[in-house]
Amino acid sequence: MSTISGIATSALGAFGFKQAVTANNIANINTPDFKRSDTILKENKGGGVTAEARQGNDRVEISREAIDMMVTSSNYGANLKSIQTTDKMAKEALDLLK
Repeated sequence: MSTISGIATSALGAFGFKQAVTANNIANINTPDFKRSDTILKENKGGGVTAEARQGNDRVEISREAIDMMVTSSNYGANLKSIQTTDKMAKEALDLLK
């Protein structure tokens, strides 16, 4: 069984990967015949998330990439907050034992 922090940490890695794929799309917006890539997020059995890139057939549209970056950033922040909250709860539980 995975811990909340372990699951959130795997999600941080997946969203970091997704952000890198989006950044690559933006970096190649003017490259002739470049096709944008999508990121597929998959839930692992027992908890956690993995990410893989898949090349599509579409050209890069900056508006789509900007929205992807905003959504990914928000998801990254939510998982980071989960880790911070879990750490705070553990610290408070240890403080009760003193």
